[in-house]
Parts: sequence; C-alpha cells; structure tokens
Amino acid sequence: MSAVLIAPSLEPHVDWTAPAALWNQFDGPANAEQRNIFRTPAILRFATDAYMDELMALMKSDPHAIAQRLAVPEKWSKPVSEAAPVRPKRGLIGQIERARTIAVRKLQAREELVRSHAWNFASAQEPLKLYQPAAQRYYVVTACLVCRTLGLPDRPVNTAMDERVAFVLRMLETPDDVVNPDPRQHGELAFVDGAWKPVTSTAALEEGEELYLMSPFTYVEDDGRKRRMLSGVIPVAKREHLLGASRTSSSTAPQKAVIGPQQMALKLRVVGPWASLDDTAFRAAEEAAPGPGVEPTDADYIFVRDTTLANANNQIQGVSWLILLDLAQWLAENALPLWEAVTFRGRNSLSDARHRAAYDQLDRTFIAPGSHESHSLITVLRTIEQHRPGLENATVPYPQPNKAGWPERFQFVTADAVQRKDDELKAEREARTAVRTAFENALVAAIVAAAPPAPVPLVAQMSASASAQSPWFTVRCVYDRPKCGVLAPSVVSEPTASFQLASFFDPDAPARPIRVEMPQDTTAAGLRKHDKNTAFVMSDILCGQFGAIRGMTFGNLVRSVLPFPFKKDLNLGSMAPCPDGMICSFSIPIITICALILLMIIVKLLDIVFFWMPFFQICLPIPSFKGKGES
Repeated sequence: MSAVLIAPSLEPHVDWTAPAALWNQFDGPANAEQRNIFRTPAILRFATDAYMDELMALMKSDPHAIAQRLAVPEKWSKPVSEAAPVRPKRGLIGQIERARTIAVRKLQAREELVRSHAWNFASAQEPLKLYQPAAQRYYVVTACLVCRTLGLPDRPVNTAMDERVAFVLRMLETPDDVVNPDPRQHGELAFVDGAWKPVTSTAALEEGEELYLMSPFTYVEDDGRKRRMLSGVIPVAKREHLLGASRTSSSTAPQKAVIGPQQMALKLRVVGPWASLDDTAFRAAEEAAPGPGVEPTDADYIFVRDTTLANANNQIQGVSWLILLDLAQWLAENALPLWEAVTFRGRNSLSDARHRAAYDQLDRTFIAPGSHESHSLITVLRTIEQHRPGLENATVPYPQPNKAGWPERFQFVTADAVQRKDDELKAEREARTAVRTAFENALVAAIVAAAPPAPVPLVAQMSASASAQSPWFTVRCVYDRPKCGVLAPSVVSEPTASFQLASFFDPDAPARPIRVEMPQDTTAAGLRKHDKNTAFVMSDILCGQFGAIRGMTFGNLVRSVLPFPFKKDLNLGSMAPCPDGMICSFSIPIITICALILLMIIVKLLDIVFFWMPFFQICLPIPSFKGKGES
C-alpha cells in the first residue's frame, strides 16, 4: 500500500485509517475519493451473541473476510445474506487452509479490484439502522492507528503515559427529511456532561466529551507480518439515554420548539385525559344516533340512546373529578401565585400580566350546555380541594350509590355526552379543540421561570425531549495523549458512515428467535407436580374487579360489540372490593411466566375448554391488605 493515500493531519506522524485487513480493496490508481475511504473507520455487523468470539476467530483464520461483515441497511422483511460461520482450524490443517485462502485472494487481486464506494455504503432510500442487542445485532467500529512512514506500521500506544485509543459518538445536525447524510457536510454535536453540545472543531476532541475505549486485535497478515486492529462496540442500547439528553444546536436555521417538561406534565396529566373524555363524549353521541331504518320515536331506541349517554356521562364525570385534582396539583407546583389567586386571593392579587391572562382563561372555560350544569373552572378549582379525601379514597366506579367518596352535590364534567347531529359533531370537535389549546397556552405562559420547578416524572422528561425524529449519528476514533499537552493534540479520525440507532421496538428490526416452553402434561395430576413458586399479590380493590369479570363468557364479549338490537352491555356489577386482599399462587415454573400471561387471557375466554384451571390456581386470603388506606 502506498503512503500517498494519507492526507496531512494535526499530528505529522500519526493518523487513523480503515482496518488494514481491508486495504487489499485499494489495488489500482488512487484518487481523492479512495483516499477518503482509506482514512475512514469501518463498522462491522454481527448477528450472534458470541460476536466477540466470532471476530477473534475471524482475525485468526482469515482477517480479510471482515469485508463480509460490513454493516449495511437491513430489515426483517429484506434480510441481508449472512456470511458463513467461522470455524478456525488448528495445526497443519489450519496452515494449509490459510495458504489456500491467500492463494485465492492473490488470483482475485489480478482483476485489479478497486473500492468503488464507501464502507457501510447505503442507498438514498434505505437508512442504515443499527439495531439493539435484543434483536441479536452487534456493531463494532474498527480502524488502524498507523505511523505515516513507508509501509504504514502500527503506532504503539504507551499506556504508561496515559495514552489511550477510543471513539466518540456524535450526533449530526441534519434536516428531518434527509436519509443517510454525508457527515462531512453537516455540523456535529458532542456528548459532554450528559448533554449534546456543538463541537468547536470536528477534527478535535471536546473537553469532557464521553469516550468509549477501543481494544486491540493482533493478527498475522498474508505476508507474515503482525498487524493490530483497534475495535470498539457501538453502544446501541444507550439510545434512550442519548436521545433523552438536552441538545444545543449550532445551526442558524430556525429550530423547532421543544416542549418543556412542565408543559409535558400538563399534557400528560390534564390536557391529554381531557381530550380523551371529549372523544368518549363524541363516540357516545355517534352511537346514540338512530341507525338506518330506526325511528327516533321508537321506545327501544330511546331506551338504548338514554342508557348509552347516561353511561358515558357517568364515566366522564368520574374521570373529570380526577383530572381536576391533577390540574389543581399542577397549578400549585408550577404556578403558585396563580393557584393562590384562584383559591382565595382573587384576581386583583396578581401583578404579572401572564398570570392575569391565565386567570381570565380559567374563568372563561365552561363545558358546552347539555345535561350538566355549566361551571367556570375558577369556581370548580375552589371547590375541588374540599372533596380530595373522598375522591382519593373512592373504591368503586361512579355512580355506585354508597359511601365511596364521590361528591353528591358537586357536579362538573370536562366533556358532555349529548345527542348531536352530524354537522354539529364536527363543529363541536373543533370548538373543544380550540378551548383546550387556549387553556394549555394560557397556563404554560403563566409558568414562573424564576421559580424552581417541581420534580417532573421521567416519562414527561423523555416525551419532552427532541427525539420525535430519530437523529443521525457518526463515530470518530480518537488517539488521546493528555500528558503531551498542546504540542501533540488528540488525533481524531474521519467520520464513519452516518447511521441511526433503532429503538427497542423498531418494526424493521430482525426478530431474535425466542422459545418459551409450555407445560406438556396439562392434566390435574401433571400440573400438581410443579412447585408453586409464582404468586400474584392482589389488593381488595383488584380482587373485586377480578371477581366482577369472573363470570364473563366469550358470548358476553361478542354481544357487547354487536349493533342494536343484539347489543348487550357488559354487566360488571358494582365491582365492590373483596373483604381482604389475595395472594394467588400458580403451579407453573417461573420460566413460563410470559407464556402464562397469554395463557390466562385464553383461559378466561375459553373457560369451557380449559376446565382444569381451578386445579392449579390457589387464592389465600390476606387479612387487612387494602388497596387504599383508611380515610
């Protein structure tokens, strides 16, 4: 290999190149594109959990065969061809096999093979995704650290002087619609102190940037020389941690607004459930509309209509109270002056214009006139705290008449299920959406930035991160010599091909073969042989809910989805809590717990066939085990 392929760098004697085992693909005239490919690290892909053993065996038997392991785009529906498994041979047989491989490679070299495209080449249509280890995929970045002298010998790493070789993972600043971008044409973000920050120079290591160490592989070349290849495993499993970190862009283009964690908490706890109740009301209105051939004055239709709307309103009322509790808590945590004005101080106590605007918006927020009395949110929020103990301790669905804690005289719903015409439904949907949007914008504007924010749930933090579009990444190898100071700065390689980190449940990911054994002898005599080492603890409330559905059959489920007049709603009773909690023990080994969950669902639906279930389910009472404490 000629030394002319190496371009100048910051360090005059050291440079990064592609693995030496791939240099045989550069026979022929050198040009600028091949020089660039020659200096780019390569990413290898392995489809076995013993990937490191496979790589070691490969470097021992046929190092140049790593070209067959280069990562390329793949999907489970379009799998790539797998290379033959490596079975290294020892002794004389191994030497003969290696000699034969070398001879074949020399014959192929006469065809003047020239590398025509970059490592990990990907077309513009298929993105290069790196899948999770759960999909049985592992990715290793490989490169060589060489001295820029004749023959390009390996550069030794003096660990006694704190020298180290590692790689960094960098995020690319790219438009949302780009596929497989060229890393050299886009800005880079470095992962520093748990956040993504713009790099000052793509060819330099950022202060405090997270490093992933690389390990050396020593192997014997075809001519008998010993060479060293450096490799490191790309941390695909850290995707959620990397995407959840904050990001500062260096681009001058307008950036998309990122939802803050406090606003996301408001969406999760108030706005989202409120929108779901609106959908429930509209679905009930659609179901209450008379179907083809049904007279609006028909007695059976009127009964079904009134029952449908009443059930929907009861469900909406119970959830609305809980949404109000969450709204009151959010205001107290994130906009305390506004909350104090709402509860007892009044509007005149507010000095901030944003708080007054939010107060006015709450005062203007009413439900649409219907079967319930309309209230302003100001009036409701002043009352809701008085009913918090009863609402928190309610144990049965509303409106079961008992001492469950549901308010008797305090009624407020965030949506109203009433019969509407088709043209009214569309207009009402748009109006309700506008009300929620104005409500959310006013409260978000009222957040006091100077006040310390309350702890935000992790799910809100993750949802608020700028990770809706899976970003693009690249890898650069680093040779770091901290004791040399500014005289010998870190040597940073060229970027690898751009790639995306696939999520854990990516639909394109290959499926790992999984086998879950089910019990073979499912007779009562066979099941009793298993040790009862799996148990579920159920509170009195959960026990009551299970008891309510115990008598449900498959026919009940079918009739609940049939149209009128065959439709029959599910009768779950009062779902009153059991006297005590339960521990349910199962005579199934713990390794079949996943299969057991699926089996339980099938058994409940087909209880006539699976009549033997009572033989391996045992429930023992737990005195004084309650789902809710004493009020």
